[in-house]
Parts: sequence; structure tokens; C-alpha cells
Amino acid sequence: MTEVVHISSLLLRADPQKFEQILAEIAKIELAEVPMTDPSGKIIVTLETENQSNIVEALTQLQLLDGVVSASLVYHQTD
Repeated sequence: MTEVVHISSLLLRADPQKFEQILAEIAKIELAEVPMTDPSGKIIVTLETENQSNIVEALTQLQLLDGVVSASLVYHQTD
């Protein structure tokens, strides 16, 4: 049996005035990490999941956060 890991990164554009609130909400999302931010409102989020459904679920959660203007999948790889 093989174990597949899905590694993905997402770019969020967020309201800079709600930046800290959004980072706190992202920290609550299981499997999500924030390796890089920009005070202008850009946030890089990485995910390491077992399947693509988890990626879609996390992306939807991120898109629905108050203050998030957009969230896009920019990279996906399976190992």
C-alpha cells in the first residue's frame, strides 16, 4: 500500500486592516501553515493533505474568512 501526500500552496489577498485576525483564523485550520506574509495583504498558505478533497475544503474555508479578498491555488504536487 502506498501513501500519497498532496502538497499545495495558496495565495491569499486580504484586507491589511484585518491581517492579524485572518492569520489567527488560518492558524485554526488543520493542515494549514503560513510560511510567508506581506503587510500589503498577501499571505502564502501551504497545505499537506491526504487527498484533493482536503485541499478544496481548506481553500473554501480560506475564501470564506472575513477580510479575505481572494484565495487561489498556485501549486499542487503529489508525493
